[in-house]
Order: sequence, then C-alpha cells, then structure tokens
Amino acid sequence: MQEIEQFNHQLKAQRRTATFLSTALFIGGVSLCLPLFADTTKYPETLFCFNPNTDLCEGHQIKRGISWIIDRERRNFTFDSKVKFLRVLPPEAPKAPLYGVVGTVLLIGAYGVSKSLTDTQEKAIHSQFALLKIRALENDIYVSNHLDLTAYSKQHQSQITKEIIARDTAGAIEQLKTEGEQQLDHINGQLQGEVALKSHELQISELDKAIADNRLSTVETTRKIEKISKPITDSKSDTQSPNEQLKDALIDALKSHEDGYLWKIINSLKPLWLIGNQGSGKTYTAAAIALIRKYCLDAPIHQLIDRHATGDNADVWQMLEATSKAESEDEISTAFEDCCDRWLQRIKEKPTKKQQVICDEFTNLKSLCGDSAIAFFKMSLTDTRKAKEYLLGITHNATNESFPDGTASARKAGTILLEKFSANGETPLSRVVVRYGLVDENGNNLEDEERTLPSWMHPECIYQHFNGKPINFEY
Repeated sequence: MQEIEQFNHQLKAQRRTATFLSTALFIGGVSLCLPLFADTTKYPETLFCFNPNTDLCEGHQIKRGISWIIDRERRNFTFDSKVKFLRVLPPEAPKAPLYGVVGTVLLIGAYGVSKSLTDTQEKAIHSQFALLKIRALENDIYVSNHLDLTAYSKQHQSQITKEIIARDTAGAIEQLKTEGEQQLDHINGQLQGEVALKSHELQISELDKAIADNRLSTVETTRKIEKISKPITDSKSDTQSPNEQLKDALIDALKSHEDGYLWKIINSLKPLWLIGNQGSGKTYTAAAIALIRKYCLDAPIHQLIDRHATGDNADVWQMLEATSKAESEDEISTAFEDCCDRWLQRIKEKPTKKQQVICDEFTNLKSLCGDSAIAFFKMSLTDTRKAKEYLLGITHNATNESFPDGTASARKAGTILLEKFSANGETPLSRVVVRYGLVDENGNNLEDEERTLPSWMHPECIYQHFNGKPINFEY
C-alpha cells in the first residue's frame, strides 16, 4: 500500500510540473500569435482622401488602406487622379510574422509536453500494475505452498501417530500372549522368511534362465545371419573336396578368433619362437601350429631337431611325420649346418613350395652345439623367409641366455615371440602374450599383446580334424 501511495505522489508531481510548463508554453504561444490577427500590426498603411483639388482633407474624408493593396490600385490612373495621398503609416509590429513562428513553436512544445507526460505515465501505470500482479501471484503461490506443506506435515504426523499407536498395540498384544503362542509366532516367522528367501532365489534363477535363453537365441541368430551373409562361400563348398572344406573351416575359425591374430602368426614366414616355463604347453602348442601349417599351408615338416624326439615328446612329434629327425648332439650340430646350407641353396632355387623346420629346447642346444647353433640362429633371421621355410623354435625365455649375444634388436625386428603360461607348473593356461612380431592394420608394431588360445588348439584335435573327426568350431 505504501508503495502505491508513493507511486501516486510521483505521478502528481510529474503532472504539476508538466501542467505548469505546458500552460506557460501555451500562453506564450497564443500571446505571440495574437498580432497575426490584425493587419495594422503586420503591414504598413497609406492615408488618402478622395478630394485631390483641396489642400485640406476633413476627418471623414480621410481613408486608410494597406500600402501594397493601394499600390496595386494606383496602376489604375483613374484612381490615382481622384485620390490625394497623405502619408504612409509604418506597421505597429513589423516582426509579427517572426512572433507567429515562435508562438507556433511554443504551442507545439506545449502539446509535446502534454503528450510526453501522458505516454510516460501510461507506461508507468502499466508497469506498476504488472509488477503488482506478479507480486500478487507470488504471494498466492507462497500461501498455497505453505498450505500444502502444512497439510502434508499434518498428514505425515497423523500417519506417524497411527504407526506409533499400532506398534504400541502390537507390543501390548505380544505381552499378553503365552509362551507357547510366542514360540508358534517365532516358528511362523522363520517359515515365512525361508519361503521369501526361496521365492527370491527362484526369481533369480528364472532371470538367469531367461538371460541364458536370450544369449543362446542371440548366438543362433548370429550364426544364421553369418550363413545368410556368406551365400557365395556356401555355394563354393558344394564343389570343394572334403579336405579343402576342412582347411577352410579351420582357417575361418583362426581368422575369427580375436581379430585373427593367431592366423597372422601361423601364416607369417617370420621365425616363430615359443617361450614359457615348464608345464606351460610350449611343445603341444608348437605341434598344433606345425600341423596347421602342414595341412592348411601345404608345408610338410622337413626337419625336427629335438634331443627328446623319440623320448618324452614322441607321442606329439610322431603326428607331424617329419622327413628327418636329429636327437644326438652330433646329429643336431649336423642338422644346424644342413639348415644353413639348405637355406642358401633354396634361396638360389627360388622355391614355390614351403616346408618346416622345428627346433625344441634351443636354450640347451646353444650351449651343447656352440658355433653351429649360433650360426643357425643368426642365419634364420634373414634366410628362412627367402628360402620359403617356416622355422618354429622353442626355448625357455627371451634373454640372451637363450639366444646368441648381440641379436636382441634383430630378434625384435625379424621374429615373432609368443609366451605361454601355467598356473601350477603342470596345467597350461589358454592365456598367451605376443611379446613382439605383430603389427596393426597401419603397420605399427604391437608389443606385449594379451591374447588367448582357442580350446581346440591342441595337436590331437588338429590331427583328428583331418583324419576322420572334424572339430566343431561352433561350440
């Protein structure tokens, strides 16, 4: 209310000031414009009489007229001959036109002050009304929220009071029960808890079953989509021999396993070395890789170098059907020298068919055979690829103790190193780490890449795949 009174007082003060100013401008403008209504104030006048023959003109004979009108009539010589001109009276207010202009400006200023006052106060009144309306709405919202909060608080207080009364009543009833009734209630509570727990477990099991069904359905759908998306491959399989189909199935499985890293390693002519502790399954993995190269890449095992070729590893190596074996120190030294000579000869011949050489336990052979083993390893870094010969080696670790000195950088650039693991020294793990030798799609070197081997990566499974018991890669 006080704000409205202050606003009204401000409007009254503005109106008083504007009224005084506009009145003064109006009076001044009208005063300056009044001379415009009398010709004598604006124009000079000429006195004359119609008695030119006499020297004196009497009062009733004297006439006056505006000088410029009289001058226009004097062009009529008849009028000029009958009139006697006495004198010219100057105008009473020669600046009357200028006063008229100034008076007009003052009148316009009076209108402008009045109009400005009206517009300003109209806007101020509208703004004040809008502000009052907003404040009234805010007050209504505040009151409404306050009432809602009060009602909400009363409702919850009532609910809390009811719960307190209910608990007190339940406590009183519990105290009135006999010992047998209390034991019976305890048993009923346990039974209800067990039922609720079993129901919860049942719901969880049903959800797990639904999730498993969904995953199985997804796998089956994916399998169907893959079959639909490969119509050309399926049609080709009708014209392929069974052996070619087995090859393609194994290669497809290798390519689909973890971005096909394993197939890249197997298909590469870089020397492949497997390292790992005892019980990590190095020999079995090497045999599986050799069998894949034999059946899928048409690369027979030309030479097997292993001091235990017909001993502990005989069951594994016999599946390879190697052309020659070297077991004793002399045989192994000779085999190393033969490899060096053979690689040079094959490079000269530029062969098209590939073959394999496998060397197990190179850590010990290096110390037993000396220079021949060192020469074998160094030449393998450059000659095996040109000679179209896969070298598959097995050793304990990647240190200089296992390899010749001074070959660290050459090994990293020219070989693939695959490390295998065992959790207890007896059972191999599917986990492998490609220490170096892999590259990405842009040719960048990849190091210490964590990967896994598929469950069927075993020499027995690979051998049986091509000898009457194909692997089911879908499971």
